[in-house]
Amino acid sequence: MDVLTPFDPWKGALCTCPTKYQLSPYTGCCHSCLYCYISAYIPRPFSPRPKKDFLNRLEKDLSKMDKSKPISMSNSSDPYTLPEETMGLTRNALRLLLNNGAKVQLITKSSLVTRDIDLIRNGYCSVSISITTLDEEKASRLEPAASSPKKRIAALRLLSDSGIPTTARIDPIIPGINDVDLGSLVDAVIETGISHLVASTCKIRTDGFNRLVDAFPSERDNLWKLYWVEGERLGNARYLRRSLREEILQDAKRAAEVAGISFGVCREGLSGFNTGQTCDGSHVIGAQVPSLGERKEKT
Repeated sequence: MDVLTPFDPWKGALCTCPTKYQLSPYTGCCHSCLYCYISAYIPRPFSPRPKKDFLNRLEKDLSKMDKSKPISMSNSSDPYTLPEETMGLTRNALRLLLNNGAKVQLITKSSLVTRDIDLIRNGYCSVSISITTLDEEKASRLEPAASSPKKRIAALRLLSDSGIPTTARIDPIIPGINDVDLGSLVDAVIETGISHLVASTCKIRTDGFNRLVDAFPSERDNLWKLYWVEGERLGNARYLRRSLREEILQDAKRAAEVAGISFGVCREGLSGFNTGQTCDGSHVIGAQVPSLGERKEKT
């Protein structure tokens, strides 16, 4: 297969995702998130460009697709990165996939995803929106070109109100930067009617660390201590020490349990945290979503 490829081709030992495909209409992403790992392997990572002849290549892959496996769209480039507004590659790919019986999980930091509600709610889909903080100023430094937190929260609510199963992904959690308002963020995303919650700590590489501390210079010494002195290397990234990761993630897990929704963590190497059928939320594709009235009655 060409553009529709197996997820996690490196077979990372810490990955607990189900077997699935990955699909990216674009190479690179305009959101320019400081912590982003794609700068380690994608040239010009923050200059998104469409993949050549993408839709024709995808159409050829569809005949070889195993429809039982979900498709993650996408992981190395946001499917709703800026060129999508005019090019519509993601929308056209989504139409192709759904017309061929595919199960699709859209993963994004952009409120543009709501443009495609007409397709999403009539297909076998779910939407996962990543949001790291409710602080607008902090978000503008962390994720310069992504939709604002307010717009992402509104998008989650609109999708849920439209009967579309949603996942909120609070990832990455960075000590000293966005961990302080974690509780209010968890409460805010749960209130939108999500079906699944993912929360994970920041796994940092050198280039991402340098971008991060350039934008948050007062946190340089603390982050260096947490990641390079007290932390550990797992795979190609620096991790917080295990006990700190457990402490940070425990409150998010408890909040999900109280709300009656499933919870997962991403590549943490921790046991007992994933409570859903999948860590990534792909199990909620096609799930029944409580109506707004039902959610209000429950609260």
